[in-house]
Formats: sequence, C-alpha cells, structure tokens
Amino acid sequence: MKERLISSAVGLLVLAAVLLLSDTFVLPLILGFIIAVILFELSRAVGGDQFRLALIGTLLYGFVQPFLVFFARLDIPALRVVSALLLPICSICLFLEFLWHHGKYKIEQLAMMGAAMYFVTWSLTQLIILKQSSETHGLLYLILGLGGAWIADSGAYFSGVFLGKRKLCPEISPKKTVEGFVGGLISNAVVFALIFVVYTYFDARVHMPGVPLTSLVNIPKAALLGLVCAPISVVGDLVFSVIKREKGIKDYGRIMPGHGGLTDRFDSVLFVVPAFSICISLFPVLNY
Repeated sequence: MKERLISSAVGLLVLAAVLLLSDTFVLPLILGFIIAVILFELSRAVGGDQFRLALIGTLLYGFVQPFLVFFARLDIPALRVVSALLLPICSICLFLEFLWHHGKYKIEQLAMMGAAMYFVTWSLTQLIILKQSSETHGLLYLILGLGGAWIADSGAYFSGVFLGKRKLCPEISPKKTVEGFVGGLISNAVVFALIFVVYTYFDARVHMPGVPLTSLVNIPKAALLGLVCAPISVVGDLVFSVIKREKGIKDYGRIMPGHGGLTDRFDSVLFVVPAFSICISLFPVLNY
C-alpha cells in the first residue's frame, strides 16, 4: 500500500506539471514518453521486444507523433514532410523485421505491435487535439479526457468494495462487480456535471459576466458525457485484462511500484480519450 501511495503521489505531481506547462513542448514530450513506454510494454507482452528493428520503428512513431501533432498548427514544411513519412517508414520497419526473422517473428506479433503503434499513439495524441481545440476550454477538455476514465474507475472501485456482490465478468476480471459498474456510471455522470457547472460558474465571471449560468452550460449533456465515458472505460480495462490473461502476465510492467506498468494505468484511458474527443466535438456541453 505504501508503494502504491508513493507512486500515485509522484504520478499526480507529474500530471500537475504537465497541465501547468500544457501550452509548451512539455505536453508532447511527456505524452511521447508515456506512449513509448506503453508500446514497449505491449511489445514485450507478445515477445516482440527481442526484435530490435520492429521495436525501434514502433517506439519511434509513438515518441515523435505527439510532437508533429502539437506543432502542426505552425505549418512548417519540414514537419509536413516528416509527418507524411513517419508512419510508412515505421511500418516498413515492422515488415522488414518480419522478412528478416521469418519463422521467429510471428504474424501475431507483427499485427499486435502494428495495431498498438497506431492505436495507442492516435488515442493519446487526441489529448493534444483536445487542448488545442479551444483557447478558453482546452485545458478543461484535456483534464476530463483523462478523468473520464479515472473517475469512473474510482467510483466503480468504491462501489464494488462497499456494495459489490454480483460478479460482472469473473473469467476476465474477478474483482469487477455489477454494483461497481453501476457505481462507476453514476459517479462519472455526477462528477462530470459538477465539474462543468463549477468551471462555468468561475469562468463565466471572467469572460461572460452577468450571463445566466444555465445558458452557458448544458448540464444534462455533461452528465450524459460522463455516462458515455464510464462503460467505455470498463471496455478498455477488460480488453487489456484479456491480453494479460492470454499471455499469462500479472502486470504489463513495474515502472509504477504497486500499480504495475503504464499500460495498467492507461488501459481505460486509451479508449475513453477518443470517445470523449468525438462526443465533445459533436455535442458541445459549453455554449460559449
């Protein structure tokens, strides 16, 4: 428990620093590091870490892509060229490895590393897109993109501890309960609505003084957004739990003592961030 608390405290300090410096290169730097670690952990889980060329291509794409997304608004010709070539070159590394070590480097490893390279990178770089989507509300969207998974996980955990009786999916995740799942839904809906209301109350006093709060924030949409993110969070958690069970591993890594690897902490986030980004762009909660 002590290791878990210390790891959580360090993680929160890093998160706070990233949020404070989210308008600088620190955001893509930390995201690139997180993506690269997750890709390494997933590659190792399928035995792909021993194939250097494929691993280099996978990690290179994951680390560099956040910078290309972050600086894309500057419209620098050299960056456009790198952006166009990065995915093909890194993908070719995987296929060259497949030819070079045919018989050893299996098609399943190629498929897993290739899919992870694209999906994990695309998912987490949505955080940069969320941050840059609005000068006024970008930081809020960045926080909720992450929080949409972690709030639901916390709500489900405490609901499961105090009320949990019926198992949700015992063969995949024995600790998950139906009561915990419902608790996660309710927690996310309530907390999302509260965050949007509190944020709008203080932000409107600066940018929209005198305008009624109810005309600036759609509270039912905020709650619905939380409801949508919660089950998607559970799906993400279960998907990566299945991979661990198939590969016979307890955790993806040990970079966070007491928690496991970064994949163990970001498994649900990887599914929630894109969903949150799509929802907030199609059905805006804030009306200013």
